Amino acid sequence: MYDALMSIINQDYQNLDIVVIDDGSDTKLDCLTAREIVTQVNDERVRFHRFEKNQGKWRCLNYAFSTTDAAVCTAHDADDISLPWRISSQMTVLSSTQTAHNLCGFVHCWNEQDVLSGLERQKPSSLNALSKEDVFKAVLQGFQHPGCNHYFTGNFETAGVSAMFLKDVWDIGFRFFPPGQGLRVLLSEDSDFNCRVTLALKSTSILSESPYLYRRNTSTNVEEV
Repeated sequence: MYDALMSIINQDYQNLDIVVIDDGSDTKLDCLTAREIVTQVNDERVRFHRFEKNQGKWRCLNYAFSTTDAAVCTAHDADDISLPWRISSQMTVLSSTQTAHNLCGFVHCWNEQDVLSGLERQKPSSLNALSKEDVFKAVLQGFQHPGCNHYFTGNFETAGVSAMFLKDVWDIGFRFFPPGQGLRVLLSEDSDFNCRVTLALKSTSILSESPYLYRRNTSTNVEEV
């Protein structure tokens, strides 16, 4: 969790309201509890909340977004890392495409060497993006396919947790649901939320870069074989 939090604190976009949610954990992270990690980083932008009992990721996301007055919201998993230019780049694409919802790509990190290699990725001189029209077509195609259980965006994979959206999207009623209780083909909170927003608003863009390092086979992301 420490690496994840520091990757957000060290973003080149600094005007942030950072909410850390401890979902009723009974174990220590990096030899410290989540509360101790937040205290250790000592950043006035960071707020902490702990649920006494496990509520699920969907409930944590809903709570966090309900407590902020930020105009734009995004999320981050506890075991992943955002490169320093992730948030500013997504903000740029969100603005330049005049969309309400944006996602970015990610780097699969199966081990710490993959993480170290990913950390070397530099911000490109110009940012590429998929338009809301192209994103809508791809997501609709995936939703209509009976075997698709994720947020389908064609040849470019997106990190579901990277969803960045105008707070107005939240204010008009879009929420995260428990896995398996949203749309028929989607089994995760992220995919379900992103699919509903994309199909309903037709205002989703994608940053065609990968500033999100996605750790695989961790405590929050175990691959089934």
